[in-house]
Amino acid sequence: MAGMQGLGRVFDVVHDASGNMFSFKNASAVTFISKSSGSNTLTLVAAKVFGGSTTAWTTANGFGQTGFYYENAGAIGTAAWTKQTASWSSNVLTLGTSGKVDVVTVYTSQVADTYAYIQGTAAAGDLIAVLHDLTVSRDPRNLAILGA
Repeated sequence: MAGMQGLGRVFDVVHDASGNMFSFKNASAVTFISKSSGSNTLTLVAAKVFGGSTTAWTTANGFGQTGFYYENAGAIGTAAWTKQTASWSSNVLTLGTSGKVDVVTVYTSQVADTYAYIQGTAAAGDLIAVLHDLTVSRDPRNLAILGA
């Protein structure tokens, strides 16, 4: 069975996403993946332009906050995913404890008008961002540079 290249067609990746701003205007959603090294949180902010002033990702500022995320206790695929109820304090989402993998999806429909850049910061763990459901398919060599 033949497959198709996913990068550029259905997804793009920001590997070291924690604390780094990137554009998500060419995707329908961004999913943050973090493996906790302690008690972890995900802090979200947004900006209208790259490197511009940031706004906290709160409902008061016009942003939608997801009501759930998924967690896996086995980072090597040996456990089932469980749905977790999201607990937000302002723009900070509480995630799992050491060794757990958490997956949080933010949809473009949750973004306040005129914002095009997002920044997620994991307090205790790595953070990978997968932009998916791309609005335009491109050869990976022609994908937009997200952090500019």
